[in-house]
Amino acid sequence: MPGPDPRDRFTSSFSFGRPKKTSQPAAPRPAPQAPPQRQQAPAPASPSSAAPAQERVSVRLWAGASKGTLAVAFTDIVASAALTLKLGNREMDALRRRHFAWAVELVARHGGCVVKTIGDSVMAVFRAAADAMDFALAVHADPGDKRIQVRAGVHVGPVTIEEGDVYGATVNYAARVVASAAGAEVRLSSEAKSHVEQEGDPRHAVLRWQAQRDLELKGFPGKQILWAVARSQ
Repeated sequence: MPGPDPRDRFTSSFSFGRPKKTSQPAAPRPAPQAPPQRQQAPAPASPSSAAPAQERVSVRLWAGASKGTLAVAFTDIVASAALTLKLGNREMDALRRRHFAWAVELVARHGGCVVKTIGDSVMAVFRAAADAMDFALAVHADPGDKRIQVRAGVHVGPVTIEEGDVYGATVNYAARVVASAAGAEVRLSSEAKSHVEQEGDPRHAVLRWQAQRDLELKGFPGKQILWAVARSQ
């Protein structure tokens, strides 16, 4: 049989001198794009709103250990029950949130870590008693709303640290320190006062100390001495 005509390789793509149209895959059609969404402008901050709360961090992560010596500070709103009756639950809740937000901001400014809020109280820890005291004096002077007054208590000692809480006799004693104050004042344990004095910060030379003697603190035997502290006017 005769072999294939060598001219076939030239005519395979042509017919009668015209190029044969070869099928090409259709180009994919671009997917329809959604119209751009309008971004809403952030609402302007209210001039009366409190400072935003800092992002809550793990106490264990902040401390870097499961045990250690820390200064524990408690704050509490004075006469909150009477104030709630005067303002009503709704307004008191808003006031409490503003106070908590401002207290959290002050804790961060003084290098501390908020552990939790309990009722009308804030519990925070610091690496030094002086930092805890400075925070307590700051929130006492400016609680975030002029309608409230705050008491605060500070103690320092060994604690057990977990992700979201701190435990131990030091915490219990600090809670008793703040509870011992009938009105709006800042009180330190003798141990915390000793730490502040040992640090010798010149800023604390203007502090006024007043001993509170022969106090009975629930759960702790014997008479206790606490110290009310305030800045000189």
